Amino acid sequence: MRSILRRQFSIILTDGFSLLAFTSLTAPLRIANELLGYEAYSWNIVTHDGAPVQTSCGLCLAADYDLEIARTARALDQSYFMALLPGNNCEVSRTRLISWIREALSRGVSVAGVGRGALMLAEHGLLDGRRCAVHWSMFASSVENFPEVVISRAFYEIDGLFHTCAGEAASFDLILEIIRQDYGQELRDAINEIALQGQVRSRTDRQAMALHMRLERICPVLLPVVKLMEQTVADPVTMDALRASSGLSRRHIERLFQQHLGMSPWRFYRQLRIERAHALLENSIVPLIDVALASGFASPSHFAKAYKAFMGCTPQETRTGRKRDGGRLNSFRERSLAMSVAA
Repeated sequence: MRSILRRQFSIILTDGFSLLAFTSLTAPLRIANELLGYEAYSWNIVTHDGAPVQTSCGLCLAADYDLEIARTARALDQSYFMALLPGNNCEVSRTRLISWIREALSRGVSVAGVGRGALMLAEHGLLDGRRCAVHWSMFASSVENFPEVVISRAFYEIDGLFHTCAGEAASFDLILEIIRQDYGQELRDAINEIALQGQVRSRTDRQAMALHMRLERICPVLLPVVKLMEQTVADPVTMDALRASSGLSRRHIERLFQQHLGMSPWRFYRQLRIERAHALLENSIVPLIDVALASGFASPSHFAKAYKAFMGCTPQETRTGRKRDGGRLNSFRERSLAMSVAA
């Protein structure tokens, strides 16, 4: 029989955090308590100043502690767990927060980086040499920004005391695994059934990009072509190479792209490159010349012209304005596909 374990979570939030990610973290803990018949898991909400914090959808959540009070409210030990769930405004009180995290790690406390929280840990060198799960939309820029980190497309990763997940609903998968480690598979499966989540996703499962899932359903023969395009954004290949990846003729590929994606293969390829550039501009400080090269453009002027044609603004304007829109990926490819599918 397992011994009773009581674990406390401090969930650190900043304005603009994902309500989906937050509830995906806390709902399984509540269900676990109900099934166990006692409070095995408790949690508190921490903000930098103790003031209420606003979700990305505009709702406000009251805080239990500010950073300083939370730091002294409970002795740090191995039953304690810190979860970092920042929103668009990740800059507040970073020095105090990272100092607290380092102190917690030195005492054996586990730390979870959820969504952008994982990137914050990476930015401060805490994940060097470790696996880190990120959302698929931030994968390319994360690989570019953090060469010392093993960036993963898994829904979540657990590497020593560090727990990272892609954010949003992947938070549910991460917390289920923590509960499984604490109380076993039977409790985990019971929680999953109550939440109507379907099959439990493990650490070895990988995020499927929305485009891939849709193409698998509407036109699977295009998947090899699209995947090769994604893999060669920095060094675009010829139509012969694309044909060889699928066994289709040039005319057949062009017809399928027009039918299912509403554009030519080359326009789609160009948009992939623009999206890579957009992600780098919003999620890194990589110089513009390097952004151009990483996106398959030989010259900054050619890159700037192509970027403005697709995005309606220059690369520099995107970088200057990224704090206003929270750094969200503006995916023309997804919108185009959605329109063609709806049609």
